[in-house]
Amino acid sequence: MTPQQLIGVGVRLFATWLAMSSITYLVAIPDQLSNSPGLADGANAVSYAIAVAYLLGALILWFFPMVIAHRLIPKTQHDNRLSFQAQELARVGCGLMGLWVFAKTLPTLTWFFFRAFLVAGSTSSYSTVDPQAKLDIAVAAFELAFAVVLIVKAGTFAKIVVPMSPAPPVSDDL
Repeated sequence: MTPQQLIGVGVRLFATWLAMSSITYLVAIPDQLSNSPGLADGANAVSYAIAVAYLLGALILWFFPMVIAHRLIPKTQHDNRLSFQAQELARVGCGLMGLWVFAKTLPTLTWFFFRAFLVAGSTSSYSTVDPQAKLDIAVAAFELAFAVVLIVKAGTFAKIVVPMSPAPPVSDDL
């Protein structure tokens, strides 16, 4: 594995994070804007435009990681190899990204359970939450599920990020 390939794996993992970040701009922010009086009418359009830009950036990064890697690190000889396996590095990266998303999402769900404990009486805890908080909880639950999949199935996701390539033929000309 060359240094450029290592950077390419990181670029693909960043593309995944960027796509996950666009969900907030597609779902949660437009709902907050529609419930806030006095905001400009085009605020939802701006939120959707940001989400589309994130998704386009994620697609470009996903499909062209080596172009970016070669821009960041100049091409070297093919004998400049690192002793890491690409799939193992991708697996570690997926696990770390899953832990990060998990840690980022957990406070939102903890807030809901803490609030449910304090406010809950004889009614459902979910019914006491306002619609905006319900949407935040739904987004957090989706992100938490994605984080668990990244952690538990890091090997499978790593195979998507770095497809297995056939080994180069070995020469016996020594």
